[in-house]
Amino acid sequence: MSDPHPLGFPTLTLRGGGWILLALLAISCGFLAWALSGVFSGDRPIGSGNDPAVYGFTLEPLHADRGVLVGSGSPRDFLPSLDAPAVMRSADMLRWNAEHRTKYVVSNDRVAGVVVNGEARAYPLAVLNAHEVINDTLGGVPIAVSYSPLTDSLVVFDRRIDGQERTFHVSGLLYNSNLVMYDRAAGTDEHSLPSASRTEASLWSQLGLRAIAGPAAAHDARILPLPDANITSWRMWTAVWPDTTVIMGDPAQSSRYKEFSYARYYLSPRVDFPVSGLVAAVREPTSAAVAMAEAAKGDARSRKTAVIEVREGDARVVYSLAELAAKAGDSGRVPFEVGGRQFEATVQPSPLAALVRATDGKPAVVIPQLWFAHEAKW
Repeated sequence: MSDPHPLGFPTLTLRGGGWILLALLAISCGFLAWALSGVFSGDRPIGSGNDPAVYGFTLEPLHADRGVLVGSGSPRDFLPSLDAPAVMRSADMLRWNAEHRTKYVVSNDRVAGVVVNGEARAYPLAVLNAHEVINDTLGGVPIAVSYSPLTDSLVVFDRRIDGQERTFHVSGLLYNSNLVMYDRAAGTDEHSLPSASRTEASLWSQLGLRAIAGPAAAHDARILPLPDANITSWRMWTAVWPDTTVIMGDPAQSSRYKEFSYARYYLSPRVDFPVSGLVAAVREPTSAAVAMAEAAKGDARSRKTAVIEVREGDARVVYSLAELAAKAGDSGRVPFEVGGRQFEATVQPSPLAALVRATDGKPAVVIPQLWFAHEAKW
């Protein structure tokens, strides 16, 4: 037994609890070393707040309204891109869910469905919420699948731009409350690049479909949205493309896949970031059924009405999903014409989703988004 301290306090020994203090000290030192390691290695998160200037990108030349180009508050790469994801055949999904006692993708889950050169693949929105950009190869084409949750918008495009294959990543910036990406040459890692090279990346506006800052903006480089990309449900997608594959997420990000949700945001007229030409606030519908009823009456679209823009050459037609669902009725199908070409939308009311295909079987360019984003000045 230890001798008592002369003043009546017990002597702290390893056996008497001193090991706890030593362990806490070791943990504290380890945490401090981890925190400071980024300072000395240059791997600290870059950017915070709403000032684009602190995100480490060159903003010259700038082809964007500076008033609506802002920082999201999260640093660059806070949402890491998902690159070359593993895939699974749709036929194996039920077995995988059963074996892992989880529900990775089920019938009513929303997915981004993409077809390139006849090869179909689904990208669950639960995964896209946590990455926003997926660099993949589909049908022999290097593609970027970009999703902006704040505008519920999907744009899929060829990563070969100006003869060079690139990968795309989340900048931490927003333009008109919409995703801004940055690029680097395919096969390079940001942390392996000298700091000067990092600043030479170009910034790309997802819905603006172009480079808005940096070297690519200097020659007005553009994004060409690939056809046959829809936001739909897993059930609808597999009904049309039963042999589709589905990407698997990064196991290290699995908690994010469960936590990220914008459902409440879509029910509010509030837009958290500046938008040029923001449409007037209207009470958002509380359910798909309410939205369909309002669309059937011809009521005005609300800020966050989900719409699809269908393109054919220079022609553009915009439909709200609620409007299509109201027109579809029990058949679930709505024919329409764009630029002299015939299309058909297959619609489901819950979750509200549409899959658009051209009746001639050739590719159809569709860009899903929210109404306020479609009406913004790009």
